[in-house]
This record gives sequence, structure tokens and C-alpha cells, in this order.
Amino acid sequence: MIFTSPHGTIAIPQDKTVWTVMEQRAAEHPDKPALICGLTERTLTFAEVYRQANQICAGLAALGIKKGDVVLLHSFNCMEYPIVFMALSRLGAISSASSPLFKPQELADQIKAANVRPMPKCDGQHVLSTDLIEKDVPFPDLPPVDPSAVVALPFSSGTTGLPKGVQLTGRAMFSAVVMASHTQDELPYLLGMLPFFHILATMIFHVTLYRGFGLIILPRFDPDDFLRVIVQYKMEVISVAPPLVQFFAKHPAVDNYDLSHVKFLGSGGAALGKEVEDAVEKRIGAKVVQGYGMTEFAGPVSYPTFGENRPGSTGVLLPNTEMRVRDLDTGKYLGVNEHGELLFRTPSMMIGYYNNPEENKEAFTEDGFLRTGDIGYIDEDGYIFIVDRVKEMIKYKGHQVAPAELEDILHNLPAIADSCCVRGLDKATGEEIPKAFIVLRENAEPITAEEIMEYVSSKVAPYKQIRQVEFIDSVPKSLSGKVLRKVLQEVEDKKTHPEHP
Repeated sequence: MIFTSPHGTIAIPQDKTVWTVMEQRAAEHPDKPALICGLTERTLTFAEVYRQANQICAGLAALGIKKGDVVLLHSFNCMEYPIVFMALSRLGAISSASSPLFKPQELADQIKAANVRPMPKCDGQHVLSTDLIEKDVPFPDLPPVDPSAVVALPFSSGTTGLPKGVQLTGRAMFSAVVMASHTQDELPYLLGMLPFFHILATMIFHVTLYRGFGLIILPRFDPDDFLRVIVQYKMEVISVAPPLVQFFAKHPAVDNYDLSHVKFLGSGGAALGKEVEDAVEKRIGAKVVQGYGMTEFAGPVSYPTFGENRPGSTGVLLPNTEMRVRDLDTGKYLGVNEHGELLFRTPSMMIGYYNNPEENKEAFTEDGFLRTGDIGYIDEDGYIFIVDRVKEMIKYKGHQVAPAELEDILHNLPAIADSCCVRGLDKATGEEIPKAFIVLRENAEPITAEEIMEYVSSKVAPYKQIRQVEFIDSVPKSLSGKVLRKVLQEVEDKKTHPEHP
């Protein structure tokens, strides 16, 4: 059985990309604010964004960057980030965004996996976007933008294994923007505080360019700056990571600001309970709405229609999106209110993982549906609920953490004979955290749980740090030697959720 969107099918021009729409916005509303720094109030209009993107495109072309080259975007949120992304898309190059919190080895791993083009030699050690603008290089003779070309290569853990490059075309990104904003009202501003390397944040700055909204950019989270900007710009809809929903429910600073104009908090990346939703609505009067998506879909595939939702639901299917529910044991496709793995088919879908045919074979069905590794169901009114996870990936504060990546690091310690990382639970906050089961090597130098966690923290970004360690005698494995992660995950789940047999 295939489930379809209550919004039906909408027209998505196949010859357009966000670049072509940005060009149109610059012509129609040249003086309208497009990007605003939330700290300094520095503002760029749509005409200025378009002009600077063209200048950066020309400057990068003069430096030898060409169509098909992969360029790493490694930065905190700033005014220049969306402009450089758009400039690369016009050039036909591919943006591969990385976390600015990455440690050197993590960054090196992505550079290698993405086959990032080495930056050409230049007079200084750095090439700044401002330098490229000021040089005013003549615009190169480029062919029209090709919507079928890959423009983004973000990394995702998918359903298994190490992070993989997700190939997203200009057409897929444009489709995601059109579908995601289909039911969204006109808004003067959206907030750009989620890290731009995350697909949801990438989608937010694409939506603002597409719809002509202003984007208020904050480089990092500070409670007072965050709340001040929301009040200053009278924001009605705010996209936040799950921990910030908790912030609105519990943090004392919230009481110092009048947030009565806020209507909705949009969240994704991890499930939130009804208790948190109710606490936020009671405190500031805003409704919490949760969507569901993946990097592989260039953003969300389900989202509530504003003003209409079911508690705990991730909303309804976006336009042009189809879904199946697959029985994990039989492979049979299920009906309404039946639990199984969710599969989606949508115009915004990736064309595949980069240089990874085996993972592509595993991820896609023969008729083009993509497996998610998440267990859920759809009710009789079309509302989707996520209830569990098949895939190995750990979610910490909305970030993806690949267990295999942590295990590779752990196995560099001489005292560790074997390891298996799973989803643990922080009992104080109720949040999912990375946990390691450790088998110590006989006759090795003693090592403590604290020393193991400190070692891993020196190698990875803060959100990937192991936060619990448990020593065991052996890691369960199949006859072929494959780690049976599911066995230890079930052991952990019984400890943290004894009420669920």
C-alpha cells in the first residue's frame, strides 16, 4: 500500500533551481532585506546578495574551481555562508558542508571521502569571500544552471556504518524548498541559528531566498541574544533543535522576554513528548510542531499544517511525497495504524551516496523508495508517528552520531580489545546519548571509563563524545563475526525503559 499526501501533487518547475529564483527576487525586490546579522544588524538586500554571489562565483572560477569540483564549507553561521553556497551552485561546483566543531581527523576524513578539490595556490594563506568580492573579477562564460547537476554533498550516517556523502541535485534542493514551504504563510523573517551544515538549516536559508523572507543569522546559541532577536524582529515561527524546545519549557531567562507573538516552534531530529509540547504552550503560548526528514531527502518529508496537528505526530506527508510502511520480518507492506519501517519516494530525494554502490543497493527499493531505518505508522487521518529506530545511528541533541566511527577511535586504545556503541539515556534530561560497551584486553595497562571518555573527546566534535561507558566480558557477534549491535541495544533499552518489555 502506498500512502500519498493530503496536499496532493503540486507543480514543481523542472528547469528551475534556487539560484534562478534568487535572481528573480533580486530583480523584483532589490532593496528588500535578505540576510541580517542578529548581533550587529548588518544587512544585505536581495540585490546585494545576488551581486556578491556572482562576484564570488567569478572569483572562484578565476582560482580554478570548475563544474563538478567538491568544495568544503567549514564555518560557523555567518552572512557569507549562504552566499558562497549559492555562488558554488552557479559555478556548477558542489558544496560539502562540515561541522565547524570537527576535530582535525574528522575534517580530514570528510575531505578524503568527498574527494574535496585542493584549493589552488595563492599569495596568502587564506582566500576570503570579501577578497573575491573586492577584486571584481569579470563574470566567466558559464552555461546555464543545470538542475540535474549535484550541488550539495552533505554527510549522513544513513541507516548503517560511517558517514556517507549524500548527492543532492539542484532540482532536488529546489523541490524540497517548494514542497516544504507550500503551506507556510508569508513571514517577514526566519531565524538562522541552527548550524548551516545541518540539512534543516541549509533548507531554511534556501526557503528564505525562495520565498523572499529575511534571514536573521546568529553564529551560535546565547540565551539572551537568541531571545532578544526573537523579540526584536517579532518572529512568529522559529525552527529549533529539540534541546531548545526544552529551553523554552524550562530556562529561567525565558520569563524575562515577551514572547506572546511567537505562534509556532518547529522542531525535528529527535522525538519530543507531549509533556514538553504542553509545557511550552502553557509557558509562552506557542504550539510545538514536529516534522520528519533526513539529509537523504534534502529536508523534511512530513510536517504539520500550521494550526492542525496531533500530539506526538510529525505531521502529514508533504506534497508530491509517497510513503510505505514495511513489515520488518516479512517485508510485506502494511496499512493504517500498523507499525513498520517507513520508506519514502519524493522529488527531493538524493540520487545516491557518493562512491558507495553497496550502500545505494541497500538503501533503495527497486521502485525507487528510500529506506529510513525508522519505525513508525500512519493513522487514519494521515498523521505520521515515529516510534522506534531500526538503524544504528545515535541522535544526540539533534546531531547524527555513527557508532562505527566511535568504535574505530576506541580500537586505537591498546587497553581495549573490543567495543560496541549504542544509544544510552541521560536519566536527568531524558535525552539519548552515545554509550560504549567496552571489552578490556587481558594483561593490558588498566584504564578507567573516565580516561576512555576523555580520549574520545580529544578526537571528536563535542556532540559525538561518549557519555557513558560499561565494561562487559564480550561483544555479541554472529557466526560470520559481525557485531550484533541490536542485542546490546536491547540490553540497554531494558535498563533504561524497564516498563517496556
